[in-house]
Amino acid sequence: MVETRTLIDEAYEHALAIVRACAVEKGFRASALTAGYPQIWSRDSVIIFLGIAGTGDPVLIQAGRAALETMSAHQSRLGLIQLNVNPDTGYISTENAGAVDSNLWYVIGHFLHYQLTGDVDFLRTHWRTIDRAMLWLDYQDMNECGLLEIPEAGDWMDLMAVRYNVLYDNVLYYAAMLGFEEMRKVVNAGECSHTPHVDAAGVHERINLLMWIDRCWVAEHFAEHLERLKSMRLEWFMLYHNMGTISSRPFYLPWVAFREYGDWCDSLANLLAVLTGVADGHRTEHILRYMKQVGMAEPYPTKAIYPPIYPGEPGWRDYYRSRNLNLPHQYHNGGIWPMIGGFHIAALVRHGWQREAEKQLFSLAQANHDGIGDEWEFNEWLHGESGHPMGFGKQAWSAAMYIYAYNAVHTGKLPLFDDLLAAKPASARAAEINDVVIRAGGGPV
Repeated sequence: MVETRTLIDEAYEHALAIVRACAVEKGFRASALTAGYPQIWSRDSVIIFLGIAGTGDPVLIQAGRAALETMSAHQSRLGLIQLNVNPDTGYISTENAGAVDSNLWYVIGHFLHYQLTGDVDFLRTHWRTIDRAMLWLDYQDMNECGLLEIPEAGDWMDLMAVRYNVLYDNVLYYAAMLGFEEMRKVVNAGECSHTPHVDAAGVHERINLLMWIDRCWVAEHFAEHLERLKSMRLEWFMLYHNMGTISSRPFYLPWVAFREYGDWCDSLANLLAVLTGVADGHRTEHILRYMKQVGMAEPYPTKAIYPPIYPGEPGWRDYYRSRNLNLPHQYHNGGIWPMIGGFHIAALVRHGWQREAEKQLFSLAQANHDGIGDEWEFNEWLHGESGHPMGFGKQAWSAAMYIYAYNAVHTGKLPLFDDLLAAKPASARAAEINDVVIRAGGGPV
């Protein structure tokens, strides 16, 4: 036990050192290595900001604030928040420049900053960019169904064929909407700001209607379910044409499109569904139990997807071979991401599986200890089978989400997610109360 506690605490100190090394005047570099990712990435920056939220470190919180200012300064004329900006040159990357989750994390980041600081003046200063970011997102709902339609590889999984109604982006859309509504009350924007045509409760309902396939309604309520999907302009064709093979899944589908869907577990998206309150009642239990049963946190937490996609399968793309990255058990295709491991541990704490959370925190410390050249490398990602590090080292979000997981285990507090649950719409709460809650002995052993 002494050795375990020593490793866990030592990992925390090394994680703080890496994040501090990544903090610069204009925000957080994604990596402390020049050969890694020296830019300020929008999604990385907010996840890093989330990770350090519980530290109370004024220097790191100021870097999170600066990152939001940098994102605001480079917003496009239509409202797009840029993928990344080089803080030294101002160069804006054109690779995957239309990544939808930059806007999502940007809005969430402002909500997090307000919850940490209570700085209303900062909100008012940036309200125009926040508002335009939400308007830009509304236009990504091309058929006005209430969910975002995402181009292939148009988010953090930039080498993965997720597309159309994507779980990850729409769970973040729900969170961004909750935060946006709370911030709008504070700045008293009223009619001077954008009003999405479907509110947060509507997004919550649509995700659970379309992307959670439960056997409880398949036979008895199938026609009623389809009619609800049709009335919302959601892709009911997918269910109608595939019911024979998709009668039940213990996780949310990663994406749904016209008569097709992804049939694997996206760990980050499902964990975010748990943490934000999208996953009501029995869904959280199913998700976390399934991830335990199939070993998504083995040898370290946590694999990006399970099962991986192999050549010749319907979900395979030849571009997965680019730079030898997305082969099975690598990168997004089943590689281990310590950043996701932090979210996994937080979700375990949220669900009350404390013993499992403590176990996984030690495993995450071990993962971050291993390196290609040095100890405490906090690598970007590791091979899904061997656990050997394969990405760039000194990754700020790997370090930051270890800090988040550490604080979650030790305090039970989940910055951002506690506030999002408090802001959950009454209609979404009612859906949770009416849901069937399944418990099986309090969690895995």
